[in-house]
Amino acid sequence: MYQLSYSSRATQEICEEVISGILETSRERNKAIGVTGCLVFHKFSFVQIIEGEKSHIQSLFRDIRRDKRHRDVTLLWEGKNSGRNFGDWNMAYFTDTKENSVSGEMKNFERNLLLLSELSADSTAALDMFWIGVRKLISREVN
Repeated sequence: MYQLSYSSRATQEICEEVISGILETSRERNKAIGVTGCLVFHKFSFVQIIEGEKSHIQSLFRDIRRDKRHRDVTLLWEGKNSGRNFGDWNMAYFTDTKENSVSGEMKNFERNLLLLSELSADSTAALDMFWIGVRKLISREVN
């Protein structure tokens, strides 16, 4: 099993429909090649961990680096792991609207992500870097 985690910033053209398209395409393609992981999109940034066969993971990451919907793609960690940390493809996404901000829903979303990062029983370098990336994403201001 091979794991890779990265972070990136979304381009300005990205919108909710594009994010939904990324998720749908990723689920289909990754299921077909046996890739699992978790993608968090928040504050116009991505943090992702992907796991599967090394050649598939490295090929996907090359595609991500070329994808015009991403900028500032930063490899956080890659390497071997004894097994999967994510048995299914997952994505955490929350639309930041004025109503959600006023109602506190955004803070609840962020607290839930932080709680997940703290409750993660497994520990691999890629997984640790993924959760560190998520915590940094939540704590930074949007610019």
